Amino acid sequence: MPSKQYSLVRWLKDIGSDDLALVGGKNASLGELINLEGIKVPNGFAITTDAFKHFVAPLRDEIMERVEKLRADGYESMTLLDRTSREIRSMLEEQSFDDRLKGEITDAYRELNPVGNVAVRSSATAEDLPDASFAGQQDTFLNVANLEELLDKTKKCFSSLYTARAMSYRHGTGFSEDDVSLSVGIQVMVRADWNGVSGVMFTVDTETGNENLILITPHRGLGEAIVQGEVKPDEILVLRHSLCVIQNPQKILDDAHYSELAKQAVAIEDHYAGKFGRRVYMDIEWALDGQSRELFILQARPETIHSRAVSHKRYFFVDDKEKFEVLATGRPVGMKIGHGAATILDSVAEIDSFKEGQVLVTRMTDPDWEPIMKKASGIVTDQGGRTCHAAIVAREMGVPCIVGTETGTKTIAQGREVTVSCVEGELATVFSGLPAYEVEEISLEHIPTTRTKIMLNVGSPDKALASACLPQDGVGLARLEFIIASHIGQHPLYLLKLGKEDVFVEKLVSGLSRIAGAFFPKPVIFRFSDFKSNEYANLTGGRAFEPEEENPMLGWRGASRYYDDRYREAFKLECAAMRKVIEEFGLDNVNVMVPFVRTPREAERVRAIIDGEGVKAGVYMMCEIPSNVILAKDFLPYFDGYSIGSNDLTQTTLGLDRDSALVSHLYDERNEAVKILIASVIRTCKEMGKKVGLCGQAPSDFPDFAKFLVECGIDSFSVTADVAVKTRLLVAEIEKAQADR
Repeated sequence: MPSKQYSLVRWLKDIGSDDLALVGGKNASLGELINLEGIKVPNGFAITTDAFKHFVAPLRDEIMERVEKLRADGYESMTLLDRTSREIRSMLEEQSFDDRLKGEITDAYRELNPVGNVAVRSSATAEDLPDASFAGQQDTFLNVANLEELLDKTKKCFSSLYTARAMSYRHGTGFSEDDVSLSVGIQVMVRADWNGVSGVMFTVDTETGNENLILITPHRGLGEAIVQGEVKPDEILVLRHSLCVIQNPQKILDDAHYSELAKQAVAIEDHYAGKFGRRVYMDIEWALDGQSRELFILQARPETIHSRAVSHKRYFFVDDKEKFEVLATGRPVGMKIGHGAATILDSVAEIDSFKEGQVLVTRMTDPDWEPIMKKASGIVTDQGGRTCHAAIVAREMGVPCIVGTETGTKTIAQGREVTVSCVEGELATVFSGLPAYEVEEISLEHIPTTRTKIMLNVGSPDKALASACLPQDGVGLARLEFIIASHIGQHPLYLLKLGKEDVFVEKLVSGLSRIAGAFFPKPVIFRFSDFKSNEYANLTGGRAFEPEEENPMLGWRGASRYYDDRYREAFKLECAAMRKVIEEFGLDNVNVMVPFVRTPREAERVRAIIDGEGVKAGVYMMCEIPSNVILAKDFLPYFDGYSIGSNDLTQTTLGLDRDSALVSHLYDERNEAVKILIASVIRTCKEMGKKVGLCGQAPSDFPDFAKFLVECGIDSFSVTADVAVKTRLLVAEIEKAQADR
């Protein structure tokens, strides 16, 4: 039976993005989603902006009189802003519905016939836009139980268009009060509060702009706890291209649920790409009903930072941070640095005391704090995760923010000069004082391409997402020992003895997939572990399995371990992790590399194990001792190419310990003997049709050395992220000069 025809109410199934002016951003989006195949949206209807205008009409002149006074006297006066807001809201909430509007809302509610409660959500015409989120500026009410309560909450939604935070936000983003109207959405309530789960997901990493991973933040119960910053939710990472979950710390839901959510997120993004004519990353709210165990999409809006496709500033410390006291750490919001005097506020009622340029420190911000958030040089909160409303607004405003410090309000003293650093990966830091740093703006549009590939050395999985957004051609060196030390911390033979080898493999897979996923589909070369015996001994349980060597640097390391009966089973665990990342996660951009191979016989034995363990990947070898150069034609048949380890090659060629201060003045990659070896091995690789690269700092530090390598015809450099742009610009200049000759 067809639905009754209404003039002031529209069913969600009958609206879409073209109806933004009639039903606001949130409801227009829900209309788009409810008609998408494979996307489940709770049924409901929208009270239109025509209804809002109809309701407000008797009060319109009085409202605009107060708005005009606010315009004239200035939005900066919090006292005037609050008073204006209270007066307008009181007028609206005391106004009665006329019979026409009340009748249509009543009839639609009865036709919806919800078995349980409903959600009542504001939907403004200026919200959920690609360049402004208006996150949390208007009110939402959950678990509304009956018609009388529904009518009351509808008026409160109408009045929330004039909260102080909403008027201040509109003023700051250039939206006129004359151009904004409000709709209200009524939907059947998804009972995430009854043994359910809810959360937010983004189709782009919110801090770095890396689009290879879907970020999902789940929480048991209603999602309001996440957006209001009351909890620090889990962070789930799902590979976009394969929908495989690579990070699921607490198993609130199983991987299959997150894969399904990621699939829906990509479908929603694709739908909006068709609408906007370009990719628009999405910010999506979802819930799992605790009774039906069904997944629902509750809201989808364009993500407002990376969807703009604008260049971003990057900030780098240049001073020694170790001499500065660390006051607090948490999750970063916005890849920036801010500094100023810390101002600790307990409640929003104290915001008049906050001065421009100070660092706001509080338990948790919410949208009511918006008028001072834009004045802050940095924000530090005890609670919250990086998908809460406050984080979204801070990110949009370009204010560096650290959330979830837990202790910031206790460990940071009132009035103390502090620096808020959000540029160092997944752990943000509040430093005491003002460490020196320089600001470097990178315009990615003007970075040249080069014949010589510029790849990166990546140590920590935590920094992979940010590094992958730099202009680069992949990863030339990712060291497994860094992942083992930071993410596992236990000796593999010790775990084998305990029967916990799966722990080693799973944790290694998590780190490997995070790096490979961040750079996908560009090539990533993982070097098998190259701990020395003294370093292995420092891992938990390691001393029982490691010898004491006089010179571990030249002892039982690299390839000599892998085929040894005392270590072979541990090496097979590394191979198992590689195989899983490639086969199960679909990360076929993974390559492997063998370090410190002393003889061709060692090369043969190690390659046999790698192939026997089913690792189907490109296999490279580190060229770091003179025998690798002299016998290159005997080594290379077992590998797809060489990566010249200039640090070790210089050390072994000159016969010195590069860590010794006594002989450090002799250490120089530009020594003629080292250069002769490098030139020779590049020629041999070229003759044999093998790839050859170099991983080391020298090309970035010494332009003449970079020129030498380019002239030798090397295929790639692999450098640290902080010099990637500098190195590419240098190589482009060298190659241009070479072409001009």
